[in-house]
Amino acid sequence: MRSRAALMVLCLLSSSMASAQIIRGGALPPNPPIHPPDHWWNVDISAAPVDPNSTNFINFIGATVGLHPDFGGDSLDDPPPAIYGMVYMTVPGTQPLEVVTWTTDWNESDDGAPGRPIGYPIPAEAKTGVKWIESGYAGNDDQGGDRHMLIVDRDNRILYELYRTVWNPATQKWEADSGAIFKLDSLERRPEGWTSADAAGLAILPGLVRYDEVFGTAPIKHAFRLTVDFTKGHVWPASHTASTSSNNNALPMGARLRLKASKNISGYTPEVQRIFQAMKTYGLIVADNGSDMYISGAYDTRWNNGVLNPAFSSLKASDFEVIQLGWKPAVANATAALDYYTLTPCRLVDTRIIPGAYGGPAILPGQRVFVAAGQCGIPAAAKALAVNLTTIAPGATGHLKLFPGNNAPTAATAISFTAGGTRANNATVMLSSSGSGAFGVANTTGAPVHVAIDVFGYFQ
Repeated sequence: MRSRAALMVLCLLSSSMASAQIIRGGALPPNPPIHPPDHWWNVDISAAPVDPNSTNFINFIGATVGLHPDFGGDSLDDPPPAIYGMVYMTVPGTQPLEVVTWTTDWNESDDGAPGRPIGYPIPAEAKTGVKWIESGYAGNDDQGGDRHMLIVDRDNRILYELYRTVWNPATQKWEADSGAIFKLDSLERRPEGWTSADAAGLAILPGLVRYDEVFGTAPIKHAFRLTVDFTKGHVWPASHTASTSSNNNALPMGARLRLKASKNISGYTPEVQRIFQAMKTYGLIVADNGSDMYISGAYDTRWNNGVLNPAFSSLKASDFEVIQLGWKPAVANATAALDYYTLTPCRLVDTRIIPGAYGGPAILPGQRVFVAAGQCGIPAAAKALAVNLTTIAPGATGHLKLFPGNNAPTAATAISFTAGGTRANNATVMLSSSGSGAFGVANTTGAPVHVAIDVFGYFQ
């Protein structure tokens, strides 16, 4: 019989081996969906107003144009290793970082994540191995195309995305036209006017149709990435313009389409119904120029195109409506008097423990959002929290701000600290007015900061 100590060592070794793996596809860091619940990819648009020009936008695309699933498995039309769909991978926080040489948009590309060393955690296998990059060809085999590379550092909870990714054997360096880095727990948007690995300046991975979600049991809770042939300008949440038309009826980057509520989807298979219902609730976001009404998804050999292709093509552009351009959910800045309820003091967040939605890593420069509802006895109806906020041995002098999870940080400081010290302060933080139960922490320093957040009461 193994001793308790031996079993613990075995578990630790298994955990260490798992954390060191590079995995293509599969599970992403919890909590799903990617990004916080009030992020634009995850916002419910079912009640958003229709844009006055919706019919003209749809007719410009072509009312009879059918949808197409731009994903699947191995290509049947091109020789191996050609594939359909976007490849994504997850890597551990220890994955070595590769400095990328920018070939085009150097002034709009991220060299590295805030508070982290320069570079992207690109697996060495991608230099000569296949199916690490969109289209399937190896890093050193440039067959053209967009060649997106999508990487999630699951320990540091960071998404790295590259466009036109190539390994140059002559220089022994990775090259890309552009690159963008997104924190999974943040609402931060690209600087206005900046591109990303996508023309609209948005992240790609959060908008993909993924096999694990489609064949799961829960509803899909995010919008999907859409391409159209002609675009003009951009609107929020997009940050970048890549116009291919001067016609005012061409959709701008960032426009959102919604499958009409009246469209009957009951006759489709359960997995297709799950996709189409997400199109009603969360919609489609125009993210790039490409073929009209193409919906992006992840590469996975388990997709059945015999089901997907006819189901998607049965939906036409006329089955959709364009919601008000640039629409954002309303944000409440004030509330009526609330009642206070005590809680047994409970540690809600501690960034020193293992990576997770309420654990590591340290809060990087910028924002990190946490969902409090359902944790530590906090009810879904809670409007604000009474907390004790502690900073632990920060690497630089600065301060933190607390803010509702669907709003921007205010000027108010929740705690100030000096490098190397540990300091605590009581604070009250409003939760998201959307009802998601989320709040954010803004780190204004140039270095990561470890924090512990204890909750001892809530307002309702």
